[in-house]
Amino acid sequence: MSWRFGMMITGAVALLFTLGACQPVSDARTTNAASEKTLFVGPEMVDCVGVGPQQCMLVKENPGDEYQFFYSRIDGFEYEPGYTYELRVLVEPVENAPADASSLKYTLIEVVSKEPVMADAADVETAETGSLAGPTWLLTGVADASGAFKALPDGVEATATFADDRVSGGAGCNNYNAAYTLDGDSLTILPGPMTMMACPALQMNVEQQFMAALSATATYQIANGELALLGADGQVMATFTVQESVGLTGVTWVATSYNNGRGAAVSILADTEITAIFDAAGEVGGSAGCNRYFSSYTVEDALIAIQPAASTRKLCPEPIMEQEYAYLSALPTVATFAIQGDQLELRTADGALVAAYRASGE
Repeated sequence: MSWRFGMMITGAVALLFTLGACQPVSDARTTNAASEKTLFVGPEMVDCVGVGPQQCMLVKENPGDEYQFFYSRIDGFEYEPGYTYELRVLVEPVENAPADASSLKYTLIEVVSKEPVMADAADVETAETGSLAGPTWLLTGVADASGAFKALPDGVEATATFADDRVSGGAGCNNYNAAYTLDGDSLTILPGPMTMMACPALQMNVEQQFMAALSATATYQIANGELALLGADGQVMATFTVQESVGLTGVTWVATSYNNGRGAAVSILADTEITAIFDAAGEVGGSAGCNRYFSSYTVEDALIAIQPAASTRKLCPEPIMEQEYAYLSALPTVATFAIQGDQLELRTADGALVAAYRASGE
């Protein structure tokens, strides 16, 4: 009997410790009043155990404190790994909270600051060890038609991301997708489909040189986080550095292509601009090419849902209005998003492209 009683006491103590661990960093259960609090949130989620295994944010109340597991959630807060946050939150007691849930409710008041950290440190480390796949590579120089190597001119950006035997990115104006094969340090790139948008001559010139450099690549070298593509004779065809990825929010995304509603992804019409700006409060909007549009969204990991949008009612030429209608009609079909470097893709649940964007340099 005493053995059973001892086991019961031990189990009760363990349960109390488990439930105590599920409370967030600061225990305000001693008061019934709501209060405001400042929380500092770390740049990554970590494995933790409350009632069961889960992922927790790392949170502290003062900059000099050590991070602690945060087992609860903050309503209205969209967490993105790779950033540290300072938040103002409202903390309210929860009446009759279940035994396995927090007795406090946290609601976002304001994102005071959102600062990027070296979220791509793993990519940089991968790059330094000599692996093509992983980081998004930002073009820094390319050989011209005569074979002379030149630094990339200001105002032009091109990228390359190697993954699953494909390399893709922005070529200076249009987006491209190519196949590649790798055998040791031997590298063969077979350019494939591209969008067909027209751009200023400087960008188009770099794009032609870049695509020619990819086709002429025979091998590669990586040193100190820099990638060089080399021709068969060892000539440098293109050079890159690692580009840090941006987050979904706080960026003006400029569309480069969209689904036209007939099963095809097409380029944005010349002299028009479609944008998307996602804020931390769950609102998204921008220019649809003619009118401004407004909607809301929810996101969880790589999943995203966008509600049907409202818009202003200005009239534009018919092709622009058709483009706008197709873009706005496609947005509610979005199910996933992916960001590589400065490029964002929205796709349906079955993987069809809804829209592709590039982060604005402004």
